[in-house]
Amino acid sequence: MKDTKTEKPLNVVLIVADQMRADCVGCYGNDLIRTPNIDRLSREGTTFRWAFAQHPQCLPSRSSFHTGRYCHENGAISNHVGMAADERTLGEYMQDEGYSSSAIGKVHIFPTKTETSFDQTVLCGGQNSDAVSPDVLHEDYKNWIKANGFWEALQKTYEGHASKAYRENFQALPSQVPAEAYIDCWVGDQCVERLNSLPEDEPFFLFASFPNPHNPFEPPEPYASLYDPESMPIPRSFHSDLSDKPPQQLAYKRHGRKNIGSNYEHLDIERLQRVMAYYYASITLVDDQVGKILKTIEENGLSENTCVIFMSDHGELLGHHGMLLKSTDQYPILYDKSLHVPLIIRTPGAPEGVTVDSAVELVDICPTILEIIGAGIPPEVQGQSLSPAVFGGAAPQREFIFAESGAVKMLRGERYKLVYYPGQTYGELYDLEDDSLEMDNLYADASYHNIRRTMEKALLDRLIHMEAPRQGESSKGRAYWRTLYKLPF
Repeated sequence: MKDTKTEKPLNVVLIVADQMRADCVGCYGNDLIRTPNIDRLSREGTTFRWAFAQHPQCLPSRSSFHTGRYCHENGAISNHVGMAADERTLGEYMQDEGYSSSAIGKVHIFPTKTETSFDQTVLCGGQNSDAVSPDVLHEDYKNWIKANGFWEALQKTYEGHASKAYRENFQALPSQVPAEAYIDCWVGDQCVERLNSLPEDEPFFLFASFPNPHNPFEPPEPYASLYDPESMPIPRSFHSDLSDKPPQQLAYKRHGRKNIGSNYEHLDIERLQRVMAYYYASITLVDDQVGKILKTIEENGLSENTCVIFMSDHGELLGHHGMLLKSTDQYPILYDKSLHVPLIIRTPGAPEGVTVDSAVELVDICPTILEIIGAGIPPEVQGQSLSPAVFGGAAPQREFIFAESGAVKMLRGERYKLVYYPGQTYGELYDLEDDSLEMDNLYADASYHNIRRTMEKALLDRLIHMEAPRQGESSKGRAYWRTLYKLPF
């Protein structure tokens, strides 16, 4: 939906934080965190209370919301595998509509698709918590750091990744880089420069992607001292028993992060609170950068024809069940804490201060943006547009939310949640109404046998109807599978 007030093409700024949980943002009910700029967006736009990522890893999640297609369909099934070459991304769709398409920060969808999706890029790459040298970062950020005299401080920070303190504190050590040169602050400043240099006669799509609050947990000062570790709330699930869970979870707790040097069974309350304090600090730092972007949009007179979306690609365990970080290929973990993310959309002409309680998926981002700018949604796109909900209507009505981590698939309803491990006798089943923290696994409970079977059938149905091949020549028209799969049986 284009802006009817100005009749100008609607610009889009998509802001993504990496690994940010929904419950660690003020407007999502966290009274301790300081996120005034994200909270402001919530007051001025539409807040989706229950938005879920399709995958608890960066690259698959990003590939999903960029294409509007599920990970097992677009091919990006882990952080080590990119989407197929014939997949189309949001940036490419926007280019087709006459938009200049820019990416600043951490794109993380592999170089080939980054090149085809964006006309201009200014990149930093991911911080890579295993690395002991800043050479892993992108040349754009490294060149700026060197030119401005901060290379030595960045080297010292990365050299610290090899230290005993880094391992024993689970990557929670303050950065040696001053705040003005810190990676997220640099991304924020680059976004400001881009917004200040845009041509007036061309609509734009800006993908502003911040590397934090992703681990390592190393905010610079003064952010590192912003939160008192002792004030950090210990999750009720921190000491939960994993004996009734799939064996991968206990294995992850003991062996899943080899670079840390000690397992999560050594994660005590004191060290967890330090991690949490730095995680909160990184969120506030990112929020300050969101403020820079919003201020620049206003100063340049772009507010009346610019849609701003804030979201994260996935969540963070942050002590949930005594663990940190997220799923890995070897240790798939699909708890809500690693999938439930903030999602806020502010667009001209839409009501302000709206809250949507229906569960939505990040695969919906691509079709939402396309519909908001007045473009058609390609038939290959599997997500459903959230534009009606933004403009006062209803959100897509899904009985279940779907997510995956490799071969492990999840189906989450309003009450029950199933995590299915193919070929195994174990799995996960939770009654979210009585057990929102997913502590009591009911998968093997005989009294829940019928519910489990019902959920397994629903998962099978969902997987069949999510099949979305990119067809070759067809006598029945483009994406005939959509018609075929809707036939009655």
